Amino acid sequence: MGWLTERSTESNMKVTRTEVLRFGSYCLEVKMYKLILVDDSERVRRGLQLSLDWPSHEIEIIGEAEDGEAAMELIIEMKPDLIISDVLMPHMNGLELTENALRIVPHAKIILLSGYDHFDYVQTAIRNGAFDYLLKPTKVEELLNVINKAKQSIKQELGLLKGVEDLKRQLYQSIPVMKERYLRYLLTGRMTLQEIHDNCDYLQLSIGGNHYSCLVLEIDEPATVIERNRLNDKQLLLFAFKNIADELFREQFYAEIIENVDNQLVMILSGKDLQDVKRYVESLQALVKKMKYYITRYYKVPVYIGIGGVYETTDWISKSYKEAMEAMEYRIYSGEEGVIFYSDVGYTRTQEHIIYPYDLEKKLCLALKIGDKEGACSYARQFLQAIVGDYPHNPEQLRNICLQLVYTLLRMLMEWNISDGKVMDFAALDEQLKKWKTIEHLETWLIQYVTGLTNIIEEKMLQRNVSIIQKAVTFMEQHYHRDISLQEVADAVYLTPNYFANLFKERTGETMLNFLSDIRISKAKELLKQPDIKIYEVAERVGYTDAKYFGQVFKKIVGLTPVEYKKAVSS
Repeated sequence: MGWLTERSTESNMKVTRTEVLRFGSYCLEVKMYKLILVDDSERVRRGLQLSLDWPSHEIEIIGEAEDGEAAMELIIEMKPDLIISDVLMPHMNGLELTENALRIVPHAKIILLSGYDHFDYVQTAIRNGAFDYLLKPTKVEELLNVINKAKQSIKQELGLLKGVEDLKRQLYQSIPVMKERYLRYLLTGRMTLQEIHDNCDYLQLSIGGNHYSCLVLEIDEPATVIERNRLNDKQLLLFAFKNIADELFREQFYAEIIENVDNQLVMILSGKDLQDVKRYVESLQALVKKMKYYITRYYKVPVYIGIGGVYETTDWISKSYKEAMEAMEYRIYSGEEGVIFYSDVGYTRTQEHIIYPYDLEKKLCLALKIGDKEGACSYARQFLQAIVGDYPHNPEQLRNICLQLVYTLLRMLMEWNISDGKVMDFAALDEQLKKWKTIEHLETWLIQYVTGLTNIIEEKMLQRNVSIIQKAVTFMEQHYHRDISLQEVADAVYLTPNYFANLFKERTGETMLNFLSDIRISKAKELLKQPDIKIYEVAERVGYTDAKYFGQVFKKIVGLTPVEYKKAVSS
């Protein structure tokens, strides 16, 4: 036992991998470090076992060996955390054991013991990876201090390892987000595919093969779709469509699919065994048709699909994406089909400008002015048919012309001093026009808008007419005592006699002259209640120069002559 100056007399205890320490009613699980003792002297090994209360230091002795070769067998099987070994041993010494053991258990901490203070030994031990080198005889406190340092080193390395594993896990979890980000860089031309591979090869993008193109799929009117669909979330719908696309395309195409803004999926496609463009396009058309069929059949969701050009290198992926987005603009002409190839619409960008139908605009304005709702809607339809023409124009140009028509109608309203916040919000109108995806939608919107304008004009005109009648009645009540004519009352409200006469009859149900007579006779009845007033005086005061004619009108309205009425109210 000469290698130790002090040792414990406590008996060796057999412990499990985890020791449970109890404190009152609480218990705490403590990780036990696995220890192997290696020395060609059984007495030394025994002394090491008895030197410390190993379990109290969170250490479990899992085995011992008399030389390096036997120790290696234990190390391979038991994977220890700590190894205490002599340096000089037969077959395989401690220095060789250190080098070989760390190949198996690189995290293990090896403490070498030797009775020889040779610098070469120490240097070799450190070079081979030993944690520490102690000289015999060794004090228990010194051994325990080294062991505690070894444990602390293991804890730190485990912490670092855990940190690395956490980083790996976070990286793995973030791969979908990073993948989507770099795919956006690829689509917008900020990075090439080669640059992405060079910097982020762990993303494992499914872009290869030959020939490349982009496809954009968009849900039509997502709010309405979601409301009637069993899937109550836009993202769930897009996820379902992504799975359909992935399943359909995987046999013939490599495909990367990401969710884009505005309820869209973007697919970056490359052919697997499609050697020429013709086969590529034919396969693409067939699969797109099938995908749209499944989505429409199983989810009852209308979708539009724009497809960019097909190119032979990845350098053109961003161009194909841009073309697919431009093709989507032409969905306004696609009707029920809903699939637009850029190659089918690209030529329209060079077509001549649309001729603005000023004659139909003029007819529409006139129909609104006279309150002809049916005629206004008919002219609105003809206007749209005229600007659509026989071939598809640039949708942006089409919308701008519709916006020009709307602005003309709004200017007309402002000239009439008619204002309404909903129909005159220019920014909102612009956004509404951008939202509609088909000619049918645009026509429906335009007809509804024109109908709304006719209702507003009708309501405002009604209010205006009521105001005119009120002004006319007030004028008559103030001037009934004079011999006023239809012309004089019409002039007072700034209308022609004929228009005023018709308007007055339409709103009151009687002619202006009859209405004036009612006012005069009503005033006459009040005057006749005065006992000393003469009949001719009453007639003059209410605007009649002929007392006889006054009497005839009075009897026609009241049923009594002025004299009879005067007697009746006086008695």
